[in-house]
Amino acid sequence: MAEIELSIVVPFLNEREQLPEFLADLLCQQAVVFELLFVDGGSGDGGLEWLRQASFPGEILSSPAGRAKQMNCGAGRAVADWLLFLHVDSRFDDPYALRRGLDELQQTGSGHLAGHFALRFRRSEDTSSAGYYYYEWKARLGRSETIHGDQGFLLRRDFFRQLDGFDENLRVMEDTDFAERLRDIGQWQLLTAEISTSARRFEIEGLWQRQLLGALIMCFREIGWQQFFAEAPNVYRQQAATDQLQLWPFFQLIRRLMAALSTRQRWQLWWQLAFAIDARNAFRRGVPVGQGDLWWCEKFEPLYNLLSDNLLGRFAATSLLRCWFEVTALWLRLKESRS
Repeated sequence: MAEIELSIVVPFLNEREQLPEFLADLLCQQAVVFELLFVDGGSGDGGLEWLRQASFPGEILSSPAGRAKQMNCGAGRAVADWLLFLHVDSRFDDPYALRRGLDELQQTGSGHLAGHFALRFRRSEDTSSAGYYYYEWKARLGRSETIHGDQGFLLRRDFFRQLDGFDENLRVMEDTDFAERLRDIGQWQLLTAEISTSARRFEIEGLWQRQLLGALIMCFREIGWQQFFAEAPNVYRQQAATDQLQLWPFFQLIRRLMAALSTRQRWQLWWQLAFAIDARNAFRRGVPVGQGDLWWCEKFEPLYNLLSDNLLGRFAATSLLRCWFEVTALWLRLKESRS
């Protein structure tokens, strides 16, 4: 029997509808010997029972709910030297995606290198969208705060252990936290194969609503503002409980919590505004995702660093962000009260 070279860890919770297609898709992968470690967080929708009747190389594990706990549990049972963490709604069109990913990382010879796949969204409508174009390209940049679990994390098991796995104290953003801790001592490489993820959450909650809340979440994660996550348990709901996202309650909570903060926090996500211009221009010209020029982004960043790396610049950035927050909060309050 061939030696297992890849352990695929898949956390799931109430994903009965996704499991059959996910398993069928992975079993089509060629030229790689892998085991599948499904880690259930307490499903009650029949998915666990279905999986027990399915045939696949690997096993089913149980863990307390929480993606970090589930992924750490799966990694602890892995036998291969390489780990791949996948979401249950991930798919690969290329049957050699995993083989190519392993080869691309192995040929570097670096033990402190991890890979993430080129992200693409699967949507119910096959129309072009500047919004999805922006986020697909952004996911391929490899910049700070742009690598998340829906891109798949491929790395050596000993490197994963060196990073102490995923932080089980985090209720959300455990993937982003892991990606940034890895960046501190290693390097991320964009793999050539595409991974697609379902746009179901965006389509149900609303693309701009989820991304607006996501931008705030990224800011709060960056400054370590755990109080927000402790008091906003529904900031990232289970897929089965997802509905149209109402943002005004979150803005109310943020305003209340911000009243107790000092003015010394620094916000550094402004580069995304310049990138949005580059993405819009490339989308209008029909350039494939990830192949456009970053002209505005490259011009903006040196100027931003020059202007913001001082007390006056930090105060201006904080003031602009607060103005944006208040205007957006007022708009949301009026919009959501009408609906």
